[in-house]
Amino acid sequence: MDMIQVDNQNENALFEAVPGGSPYNLAMAAGRQGVQVGYVTPISEDSNGDQLAANLLSSNVRLLGPRVSAPTSLAMVNIEDGIPSYAFYREGTAERLVTLDKLIQNLTGEVAIFHIGSLALTSGSDASIWEEFVGEAMDKGVKVSLDPNVRPSLIAEPDLYRQRIKRLMTKVDILKLSDEDLLWLFNDSVDENSALSELIAIVNADIVILTQGSKGSLIWHYDNWYEAPAYPVGKLSDTVGAGDTFMASVLVWLTKNENLKRLSVIELKAKKDLLYYAAKAASLNCEKQGCNPPWENELL
Repeated sequence: MDMIQVDNQNENALFEAVPGGSPYNLAMAAGRQGVQVGYVTPISEDSNGDQLAANLLSSNVRLLGPRVSAPTSLAMVNIEDGIPSYAFYREGTAERLVTLDKLIQNLTGEVAIFHIGSLALTSGSDASIWEEFVGEAMDKGVKVSLDPNVRPSLIAEPDLYRQRIKRLMTKVDILKLSDEDLLWLFNDSVDENSALSELIAIVNADIVILTQGSKGSLIWHYDNWYEAPAYPVGKLSDTVGAGDTFMASVLVWLTKNENLKRLSVIELKAKKDLLYYAAKAASLNCEKQGCNPPWENELL
């Protein structure tokens, strides 16, 4: 649950509880765009968990993970000039109670994509389970999507985390990361260009995208990076969930345009259409408070 600072009163910060979390946001955004989505992470039985579950269901997302008694993770979100900063509380919480056996039960024949990223991969036995599950999904022919969505303040062992993310980068089919993620993960690089070279040297993904905020995005195509502009934001509220909405829209576009089985041969024009669609969705999200992705009819 994102506890977002909305005001101050009597020298105390006032917070609003808004459902959040990176893959959670992605599931919600994709469900609103009319594709079939299931959420496999456990959700708490507490009142915050009830709100999280209800929000997914109202966004057309099926709950495939169990409801458990452990509490809901919290993210304290302070926003300055529309840009969020985070502090996380997730020790012993519901989302970390994953088991490989229960996850594998969800790998049915109707599953086309599994998406992973952010806090789930930071540390602990759950991070190892998620990484192992990626291999299980790929063995069954499921496409895997990764958005590292790095949260440095929560990473106790940076070198181990970088190694895990880079191992996954060599396996996944679809990769999206921000320019901030890139420079943090490839911290020995002197600039963005050298970091991009390091990235391309290890990835095997057919779709590789770098987002750059208001500067737009880059997509890799036949040994070159190609630019796409950001979609203009009417009136900025904040950027919470913008990257997750962008990533969800990439997966939705690939699904609706029946490109999942031909990722390696998508033409450049189609890739630019993909970026335009995802950027528009992210822009519409930025016009609302917190992560509140657009519905399908808003994007048509």
